Amino acid sequence: MSFSRFQVSGKHLPVLALGVGAAGVIASLAVTAEAQAPRLLAPQVSANGQLSFADLVERVSPAVVSVLTEREVRASPLSEQLPEELREMFRFRFGLPDGGGDDDFSGGRRQNAQGSGFFVDASGHIVTNNHVVDGADEITVRLNGGKTLKATLVGSDPLTDLAVLKVDPPQGQAFVQFADDVRLRVGDWVVAVGNPYGLSGTVTAGIVSAIGGEGRDGQFLDFIQIDAPINRGNSGGPTFDLKGRVVGVNTAIYSETGGSVGIGFAIPASVAKQTVAQLIKNGSVTRGFLGVSSLQNVTEDLAAALGRKTTNGVLVGDVVPESPAAKAGIEPQDIVVAVNGAAVNDVRELTRRVAALPPGSKTSVKIIRNGAERNFQVTLQERPSDGAAPTTRQPAPNEDSLSSELGLRVTELSQSARAQFRVPDGVSGVVITGVKPDSPAEDAGLRAGMVILQADGKAVTSGTGLRRLVEEAKKAGKEAILIRHQYGDVKQFSALPLK
Repeated sequence: MSFSRFQVSGKHLPVLALGVGAAGVIASLAVTAEAQAPRLLAPQVSANGQLSFADLVERVSPAVVSVLTEREVRASPLSEQLPEELREMFRFRFGLPDGGGDDDFSGGRRQNAQGSGFFVDASGHIVTNNHVVDGADEITVRLNGGKTLKATLVGSDPLTDLAVLKVDPPQGQAFVQFADDVRLRVGDWVVAVGNPYGLSGTVTAGIVSAIGGEGRDGQFLDFIQIDAPINRGNSGGPTFDLKGRVVGVNTAIYSETGGSVGIGFAIPASVAKQTVAQLIKNGSVTRGFLGVSSLQNVTEDLAAALGRKTTNGVLVGDVVPESPAAKAGIEPQDIVVAVNGAAVNDVRELTRRVAALPPGSKTSVKIIRNGAERNFQVTLQERPSDGAAPTTRQPAPNEDSLSSELGLRVTELSQSARAQFRVPDGVSGVVITGVKPDSPAEDAGLRAGMVILQADGKAVTSGTGLRRLVEEAKKAGKEAILIRHQYGDVKQFSALPLK
């Protein structure tokens, strides 16, 4: 099992990936349910007048399987597992090695893990979670009737936590299909089928509790939250609507203890269907790449500094050189408000919209620059694999009114300042050496170590120049001035209040 964090309604919660013994952490990705749909049917009434899911379960259960995996795990030498103060005694008494080599006290062991999956076609393709099969040496599928089959991994996608397996299916093997015309609403009935704790064919029912919980790192998707009890081993199992269509793929639960507390998360069918289709066809998933970075949601303060009355759109902090955005003419401080005619309200929405488009597609990007709308035609590239997070840094002293009125102290980028704050030679501006607590500068999110590159769209090369631009902004009646800064490798904007 592995723990991650999941954010729902603004709170960070511990989340348990559901494959028993599975390694890895779920990625965050999904699609918002943007439209309402007719309410799904209630459970059918059985002959004795009771509400029942039995007919539905009989129809879909044969398509659900157990996914069993084995992987080699290297064990640490026993001497490394002992407290430091005991190692010398055990080495002396029992001749334990110094550790790190092949010996009787180290080596590998086989680790078993288990999850769920389901057939999606007659060819033998099975959908499960990436974290169920990640790193597995052997994958076995146990069918609903108990028969086991060797499976091969067709492809996996960590960003959606989805994987596709392939088996040679028995004649007439049942399979299920993803829903593609249903927009779930909170309160709709759902049924989850899986193999928690190795108990094959377990069925639980509940309702959709929420749609739109922000995934890990806020990257791509909005999970479906359900209250149908699911537990370890349910990972990769399907969630059905009352028509027997797959509306989600179970992937995680919220739990302090590892047991179900009625808060589960499923990858929406709209995301899973697209991802699975690419995995079956190509063995991997490609996503569109625009090349804008250091993105920020437009806060009220930033909107005021930019002279805007609304906070919709995404502020571009930087543009990747030679990227589609750079080639099209998109620049830092542009505000992206639409992609292919669909409105973009925040960073997560922009990331999802671009990632959903195939590389090579011609894409229309609408931006706001200096208060005017502009449209760019961009040919997307393939999204590169994510690199390491940018590094950060810190600074030194001066400036009268900047310090007394705004709580900001800066110094010019001399060689000693560059060395002290590790500022590359190619960066021009002034480095912040101090920020006063409870000051406008602190309110703006400025901190020591940031290099101020621009103020109000104009380059800053000295403390005197920054002070002059601040005074000009005050005379113009502005309540805040837009500051572009660089911290580590990340360039972003802040609205510095002037009062």
